[in-house]
Amino acid sequence: MNLKLNILIVEDEPIIADHIEQYVLDAGFNSVGITDSYTDAKRLIDDKHPDLMLLDINLGDGPDGVDLAHYINQTHKKPFIFITSNTDNKTLERVKLTNPSGFIIKPFKAKDIETQINLAWHSYSTQKENQQINFSDSFLVNDHFFIKDKHSLIKVNYADVLYAEACDNYSIIYTRQTKYVLSYPLKVVEEKLSPFHFFRTHRSFLVNLHHIEKVNPKEVIVNGKEIPVSENSRAELIQKLNLF
Repeated sequence: MNLKLNILIVEDEPIIADHIEQYVLDAGFNSVGITDSYTDAKRLIDDKHPDLMLLDINLGDGPDGVDLAHYINQTHKKPFIFITSNTDNKTLERVKLTNPSGFIIKPFKAKDIETQINLAWHSYSTQKENQQINFSDSFLVNDHFFIKDKHSLIKVNYADVLYAEACDNYSIIYTRQTKYVLSYPLKVVEEKLSPFHFFRTHRSFLVNLHHIEKVNPKEVIVNGKEIPVSENSRAELIQKLNLF
């Protein structure tokens, strides 16, 4: 018997939404509502505190299901599953950055809904029991920090970080070997890294001062990449550099 999880359904096609709700109820879960709006979905999430959300990607004009997923990651950190017919490469790349708990392609069967919900909740519950640490709560140990990656914690040395970039409501940390996508705005990353020789050159970029190779009038070069420097940041940046 399945747990009595409270499920929110975000779907812009009424007939499909009704089918999904019926599948949810038949599987023994509770439905806390159906909405086809990004704004209404945020309100329901804040008011109803669902255990898990089933998200369509296409929600008409304005923010879509992927944007809603980023909101969930930032504010509620609850599992969500995409149910969509959008499988183009651009959409999938956006979806990957949200780290969803599941992905169901339309058309689907009732068993698909039940199975994906159970798997998503099991994974979420396991992570809570193991008290996984996320970036905003990561602990600082001398010369490194840890980033959560699914079920693991990855050690990252401050010295290896080249720069961080803001992308909407999340951030990407770059090293020479790889990049790490974080479900937090650049301001949170800046608070963690600024004591370790990192500087905000631009509203969208945070750079490791030790990796700056060249300073031009309007940008710095880090690992061959041109990173913009705002006019307001340039004077402070020059003060932080060792000049002869």
